[in-house]
Amino acid sequence: MYLPSCFQPNQLVELILKCSSIKQLWEGKKNLPKLRILDLRYSENLIKIPDFGEFPNLERLNLKGCIQLVQLDPSIGLLKKIVYLNLRYCRSLVSIPNNIFGLRSLIVLKMHGCSGCWFKEFNNTRHLDISESASHSQSMSSICKWTPKPYHSLLPTPTTNTVMFPSLLSIYCLREVDISCCGLSQLPEAIGCLRWLEMLNLGGNNFVTLPSLRELSKLVHLNLEDCKRLESLPELPFPSTIEQDLRKNRYWKRAGLFIFNCPKISDKERCSRMTFSWMTQFIQMNNEHPAFFYIGIVNPGSEIPSLFNNQSVGSSIPVSPVTRYKGHNIVGFLCCAVFSLAHCYPTTTRSWAMLELYALNNVVFLPVNLDGNLITVTSNHIWLIYFPWKSSYDDLYAPFHVKTKCVGGLDVEVKKCGYRWVYKQDLQELNSKMMHKHKFLEFEDDNHNYTHLKYRRNNTWTRRSGRTSSKWITKKKH
Repeated sequence: MYLPSCFQPNQLVELILKCSSIKQLWEGKKNLPKLRILDLRYSENLIKIPDFGEFPNLERLNLKGCIQLVQLDPSIGLLKKIVYLNLRYCRSLVSIPNNIFGLRSLIVLKMHGCSGCWFKEFNNTRHLDISESASHSQSMSSICKWTPKPYHSLLPTPTTNTVMFPSLLSIYCLREVDISCCGLSQLPEAIGCLRWLEMLNLGGNNFVTLPSLRELSKLVHLNLEDCKRLESLPELPFPSTIEQDLRKNRYWKRAGLFIFNCPKISDKERCSRMTFSWMTQFIQMNNEHPAFFYIGIVNPGSEIPSLFNNQSVGSSIPVSPVTRYKGHNIVGFLCCAVFSLAHCYPTTTRSWAMLELYALNNVVFLPVNLDGNLITVTSNHIWLIYFPWKSSYDDLYAPFHVKTKCVGGLDVEVKKCGYRWVYKQDLQELNSKMMHKHKFLEFEDDNHNYTHLKYRRNNTWTRRSGRTSSKWITKKKH
């Protein structure tokens, strides 16, 4: 099936054919010099894309869900103005031209589930130096070649030197990269060269360890869900500034760090320390330079941190309203929920679950995939969200609660929830304490005791116990 032969699109700016039945756009050649957007998502019968030279000014190409598409035409290298390329769920894709890595204007690359596209081994990524020059990008794109491999061979041992997308590092202006569910076992240490990267989705891969992400100072969203072999978190970046263009971009209204369904992470206390530290840094920064609608994290855990001075068993808790006078001193609303996942009975059909969080006048869906086929062990997680203060929160009486929905044999239960109004003095206190080299971290247990974790320079930790405190979780040594 094609578009009609009388179709004359030379003045066309956008061509949107979502969920179409076409196998290819047209026969022969067309001239579309003004085409900027080509959206063919979920065209499940699409098997061929025409010569990209027919629309050289294309800026956005969406092929999401084109499950019959096997390869992209090598002429994709002519798209020097392209900023967005979506290949999610192109599961039949086994060939992508090398010159895609010469697309220096590319900002967003989504390749979730493209497990058929792989590189030959690339052994020098450990010392790769990315230069912001066209000649370097072109030379990098010629080093590695795409080769298809069967999926069963993509589960190497931790010592296997299988590295996917080393030439991805040559597209130095990338801001969003989704390479989730691609069967990856390693990530190049040179990932830190992508200094403009803001969103990185590595979920559903086979990583045991990950290189340091400390150099990615613009990173605001990291997804590690369903990395079932991952044993520890990588070093996380310290967000020193929020760029002005980031604040203006509506897409980045949500900052997030998601460590979900990673059963082999051994040091869950360290995981909680790192994620909460990451969150508090963003809360402080967002207070100075508002940029986000909310800031959220999901990580392993079964207890609500004791900084939440309002806690309840179950999925709901009343919210004490604030007056307009107090509202002037409030900077945000911090809430959390502890939830568990388990299979309640065996099933041959697909099972899944969903969580919805209602806080003040906000509704947020849990940003991870609760798929029964991926969740194999009973687990507990904690979901924390921070909402910056808005004047519309004045005198709100609605309770904070979390709704659940389950389909099939997967069961989800919200065990506990809590919240805290965050005041200006809380941020000041937190900021001063985080400046000290010796910090304490406090978590409440079932007996209402707490554990203090003392950080030392050699990265070792000691513990001592005591009674519960409602202070911030980070404490200075006295």
